[in-house]
Amino acid sequence: MIMVLSGTKDGRELVKSFLDKGDHLVVTTATDYGGTLIEKNELCTIIPKKLNKKEMEELIIEKNIKVLIDATHPYAVEVSQNAMDACENTNILYFRYQREKANLDKYKELVQYVSNYERAVERLKKIDGNILLTTGSKTLELFAKNLPKEKLFPRVLPVSTMIKKCESLGIKPSNIIAMQGPFSTEMNMEMIKKYQIDILVSKESGDIGGTIEKLESAKRMNIPVLLIERPKVAYKNVFEDRNLLMKKVSEAYG
Repeated sequence: MIMVLSGTKDGRELVKSFLDKGDHLVVTTATDYGGTLIEKNELCTIIPKKLNKKEMEELIIEKNIKVLIDATHPYAVEVSQNAMDACENTNILYFRYQREKANLDKYKELVQYVSNYERAVERLKKIDGNILLTTGSKTLELFAKNLPKEKLFPRVLPVSTMIKKCESLGIKPSNIIAMQGPFSTEMNMEMIKKYQIDILVSKESGDIGGTIEKLESAKRMNIPVLLIERPKVAYKNVFEDRNLLMKKVSEAYG
């Protein structure tokens, strides 16, 4: 059986491709919400829970997993490292499905790069204006505890847990942008206008993660973008092409 660590759009597309060809899968997502986005299929067992290394190893043994495909977000470093370690400890194959980076050359005049979230916070302390946070809820606490909350406008998933987290950090409901993507350039522009945004903060999530639409909206609205670079992870067996990955998995699995 094949195990896929998903939770992203490209991960869901990969799952669908395997199901279409009749493969049996175990698919994990970090949240219940992520699990609801996976196609329901009798060939697929969905586990909507973030697993630690030990839990991964137990699941690999229980389900007789032969190949694990890590299709998690480029910034989910801990999960990926746990997956690689679990595969090594259980002696099964690990493949990394890595989304391509976006070509940002045309936006180099407006992009400011930082290597991590902490440096992003330090840079933002020097900004006098409203901040559109499009980095997700996982690191929201770091921003909320170190920056003026009235200046933060986080964009999060429209689920109760995310909204409660924002409120628990002291962010006013009027500042919470609870919406499900994808977001077009025009929609991003409307948010920048509505909330009088002075700087947009993003991760480099590739084309499929809406990076280009964010940068294009910032360019048209004449505001800078603070871009958090992808973590440097020593992945094994990395593939950006879905068809090539599926071919390699079939060769190994067959």
